[in-house]
Amino acid sequence: MISKKLVNSLKISHHINRMDNDKLDRIAGELSHFAKEYSVEGYEAYISETEKLSISVDDDKLIEKLHVDEEYAIAVRILKNQRLGFSFSFNLADNVLEEVFRRAIDSSSVLEKQVFSFVESQSDKTAPDSFYDKSIEAISNGQRLDILNVLVDAAHRDKRIVLVEKPSYEEAVSSISIINSSGVLKRYRASRFGISLSVLAKQGDQSQMTWDFQGANAFAALDAQKLGKNCAELALKTIGGDRLSTGFYDTLFTPLVASQFLSVVAHSFAADAVYKKTSLLADKLHQQIFPDHINIIDDPSLKEGLGSVPFDAEGSPAAVKPLIHKGIVNTFLYDKHYAMLMNSQTTGSAVRQTVTQPPSIGVTNIVLDTDKPCEKDLKEVLSDGPVITEVMGMHTVNPVTGEFSLGARGYTIKSGNFYAPLKDITIAGNLFSLFNSIQPAGSDRVLYGHILTPSLLIKQLKVAGAGG
Repeated sequence: MISKKLVNSLKISHHINRMDNDKLDRIAGELSHFAKEYSVEGYEAYISETEKLSISVDDDKLIEKLHVDEEYAIAVRILKNQRLGFSFSFNLADNVLEEVFRRAIDSSSVLEKQVFSFVESQSDKTAPDSFYDKSIEAISNGQRLDILNVLVDAAHRDKRIVLVEKPSYEEAVSSISIINSSGVLKRYRASRFGISLSVLAKQGDQSQMTWDFQGANAFAALDAQKLGKNCAELALKTIGGDRLSTGFYDTLFTPLVASQFLSVVAHSFAADAVYKKTSLLADKLHQQIFPDHINIIDDPSLKEGLGSVPFDAEGSPAAVKPLIHKGIVNTFLYDKHYAMLMNSQTTGSAVRQTVTQPPSIGVTNIVLDTDKPCEKDLKEVLSDGPVITEVMGMHTVNPVTGEFSLGARGYTIKSGNFYAPLKDITIAGNLFSLFNSIQPAGSDRVLYGHILTPSLLIKQLKVAGAGG
């Protein structure tokens, strides 16, 4: 165990301004020089500086883990003889840049020619520090431990809660800089905070483990009391239980479950998947696929969103993208390459999963909105039926057809109130049918990572249980 005295003595300060404007200008100058020296048609440098802190405690609030990590990296793409090359380094020393540049040139020689140009400089509507919480510079270790203590206490709300496992706190500060041959030279900072826990509930010879988390851009947005309480309540509602008779039921999805289905749909908007015909939306542009009260938005400006950015991983300004408007497929998500390949415009949708790979197409924050939010608690609207709180095997959903068959857990309600836990059930169907069966969506929107969605009431979902 790690003593609180040691934690309190640890100085944690996020010095994330190492890459100042003068150094960026010097790097820009060097890149321009290398471009001329090695006769490349264009280049792009992506510089990432990240500092992370994670703390976890045990059920007795004793500190189990404290980890501080720093990562500084640069990734370079070049265009030579119309071939893209890529290289990276976790060393930001001044003498490394030319080596990375040359490795990128070497890698281009084995690739095919393609039509490509780097993003041109444009101003960003969002300020570079919009998603950076300055209070992180003044957070004490006592405050970090306090939030974990609240998490544990809130979860131990019932004697049937026998274990609170790995309550954890994380924070990170990142600074991203992009320089390219088309005049881009920009940077932003972002902060990220998260708390999570697992809860074990026991009743007789039955037990149930549940897990939940919160994430936010601002420390003050974390609500450990709410998270601990909700996680414990969910564990208590799903201990043991019976199988539901197989049939078609009006079914309530919690925001967590709704977010998992929405995440699958969201990635179908990626232009690379559309181009390769591996997206279930490949031939659906400008077609109505969902009810006219459903809107799905990719919103990089969402104040609390963990995917919020002022510009994408290529330097294109980030903008709100209405993917589904009144049930109609409005646009796909493009980076620079697929925009040129498909005769379109980049939507500022390039993301970096890691600096060890070139950018790819991805989402920022996905928001499900409805023109007809139900102001009532959807449990009252459902009245009688299953509430799905967890699904297993989302990776098995067919991305082309949308077919799914997933293990699920939850509970049933009668007259709008908790009735009994559910176990050993399977939900099955098609994503198109599922989203077309949303009647209605709730007003209780919850943010899970980069997905913001309310509860969803699904009409006549196939649920397989006893006799299935």
